[in-house]
Amino acid sequence: MKVMKAFQNKLVGLIGAVNRYPLTILFLLAIATVNVNVINNEIEAYLKYLFTFIVGALLSVIGQHVYERFFTKVSERVMLMGGAILLTAGYYLAIHSASTFNEEIATKTSVTMFALVMAFIWIPSIKSKISFNESFMSAFKAFFITLLFTSVIAGGLSLIIFAIDELLFPVNHKAIAHVLNIVYSLFAPIFFLSFTPPYQGKKNSHLSAEELSIRKERVEKAIICPKTLGVLISYIIIPLTAVYTIILLAYVLLNIHGSFWTNNLLEPMLVSYAIIVIFVNILASHLENKFASLFRLIFPKILIPIVLFQTLASILKIGEIGITHGRYYAIMFGIFATISGIIFSFFPIRKNGLVAAVLIVFSAVSIIPPIDAYTVSKVNQINLLEKTLVENNMLENGKVVPNPNISIEDKRMITRTVSYLNNLNYTDEIDWLPEKIFYYDNFSKTFGFEETYDQPSDRTEGKFAHLDWERSPAVNIENYDRMIHLYFQGSQTDLKIPIEIDSQTYTLKNDSENLILVDEENKELLRFDMKKAIDQIFENQLEGDSGKEDMLTAEKLMVTQENDQVKMTILANSVDNYGSQYNADLFVFLKIK
Repeated sequence: MKVMKAFQNKLVGLIGAVNRYPLTILFLLAIATVNVNVINNEIEAYLKYLFTFIVGALLSVIGQHVYERFFTKVSERVMLMGGAILLTAGYYLAIHSASTFNEEIATKTSVTMFALVMAFIWIPSIKSKISFNESFMSAFKAFFITLLFTSVIAGGLSLIIFAIDELLFPVNHKAIAHVLNIVYSLFAPIFFLSFTPPYQGKKNSHLSAEELSIRKERVEKAIICPKTLGVLISYIIIPLTAVYTIILLAYVLLNIHGSFWTNNLLEPMLVSYAIIVIFVNILASHLENKFASLFRLIFPKILIPIVLFQTLASILKIGEIGITHGRYYAIMFGIFATISGIIFSFFPIRKNGLVAAVLIVFSAVSIIPPIDAYTVSKVNQINLLEKTLVENNMLENGKVVPNPNISIEDKRMITRTVSYLNNLNYTDEIDWLPEKIFYYDNFSKTFGFEETYDQPSDRTEGKFAHLDWERSPAVNIENYDRMIHLYFQGSQTDLKIPIEIDSQTYTLKNDSENLILVDEENKELLRFDMKKAIDQIFENQLEGDSGKEDMLTAEKLMVTQENDQVKMTILANSVDNYGSQYNADLFVFLKIK
C-alpha cells in the first residue's frame, strides 16, 4: 500500500508539474522533436534549434516563478509567457546568422543557460522567508534524485529493448535512441520540476489556512538537508577542503615572490577551489555542528586573498599575451569569487542570495556586446597584432610587409595572435590578412617567416610538411572509385560530403580526429584515424632525405587504412600540427570493396 501511495503521489506530482509549467512542456516537446529528427537524420544544423528550445524552456520556467512570486492575474501570467517566447525568438535570431554552431555561440549559450538556472533558484528567495541557500538545497536534492531515477529507467528500458532484439525478434537499431530521447528530454525535466515546491507568493494571501499548511509542509520537506548529506558535507567534504586549502596556502606563501605570478597551471586549481568553497558554503549554511560553523567562519576569509592574488596574476599576464576569452572569464570569475568571499564573511546567511545576483549580472556582462568576452578579446588581439606589426614596420597602407628579421618574441606574438584569431574565425574580418592564413605557405608569404610558437617540445609540435610536386608529379590512383579534395581542421566538425558510387550514396564526415564514411542509413563503414595518419606522416618526415625537410614525396605523405568494406587512402598536399591541433589539405582516395 505504501508503494502504491508513493507511486500515486509521484504521478500526481508529475501531472501537477505539467499544469504548472505548460509553456515549458511545449518547449520540451520541441526539444524531443528535434532529437527525433536528428536520430532519423532529417535535420541540418540541429544544435541551433536544440539550444533555442532549451533556452526557451529555462526562460518559461523562470517566467512561471516570477509570476508565482510577484503576480496573481492570469493576464500577467500570459504576458510573462509571451516575454519568454519573445526572448527565445531573440536568441534564435542572434545565432541564426552564424553558418555553424561555433565556439563563441556555444560558450555564450552555456553561460546564458547557467545564469538562467541560477535565476530559477534565486527568484523564489527574493524578499521571501525562504533563503537562497534553502532554495539551492531544494534544487540540489531534486537534481540528484532525478539523476538516479532517470539513470535506472534509462538503463532498464535499454536492457529490455536489447533483450527483445536478442531473444525474441529484431528491433530497429534506432529504438534505444528514441526511448532515451523521451526519457531525457521529457521525463527527466518534468520529474525534476515536480520536486519544485510551491514557494511563498502573492497568491498565498487568497489560500485557506489548511492549504497554507500543506504548502508550508511541502516547502519544508523540499528545503531540509538530509542527514546523510549533512554527514557527507560536515565530516568528509569539509575536512578534505581544509587539507586542500592548506596546500594552496603553503604554495602561495612559498612562491609569492616567484613563480606564483606566472604559473598558468595553478589557475584551474584555484578556480576549482573557489567553486568548491562557494558550493560547500551554500550547502553547509544551515548545518549546526562545529565543522560546518568553523567552515563558514574561516574558509570564505581564506578564499578572498587566494582568489585576489590569482586575479591579479591573471591581470598582469594580459601585458604579455593580451586578453583572450579564457583569460577574460578567469578574471571575471576571480572578481566574482572575491565578492562572494566578502558576502559570506561579512553578511548574514540570509544575504547569500546576493551571490546569485552578482553571478547573473557578471554572466550577462560577459555575453552582451560590446563588453562580452569574445568582442573584447577580438579587439584586444587585433590591436596587439597591429601594434606588433607597426613597431616592426610591417603594416603600411593597409597591407602587410613581410619582414623575416624581427625578434623571436615578436614572431611568437604574431603567430600567437593570428592563430587565436584564426581559430575563432575572426581573420575574415581583417582586410589586410589573406584567407586561410595557415593554408599552404600563406603565413610565411604574408609575414616573411614560418609560424613560431612558444615552446615546441618535439618535431611534431609546431611542424609542417608539404608535398614536393617536382619530385612527385604523378600519383597512381588506379583501383580507387573516387577522389575527394578537402581541408581537414581538427577544431571543426562540420564536414559532410556526399559521394555516389554504383548508384549508392555515401557521406564522408569528420570529428576532431577522424574521417568517417557512412552509408545511406548513416551506418558507419570506416573510421579513418587522422591523428594516427598525421603522426605517421611526421614520422616519415624524420626520415626525409631532401634538401628541404618540410618538402616530402607523395610516398611519405600517403597513408592507407582499410577494413572488409572500404579502403581509404589520404595524400596530404600540406599538413601542420601544433600541440593537439591537426590541419591538413588532403586528397582522399576511396574504394568500396
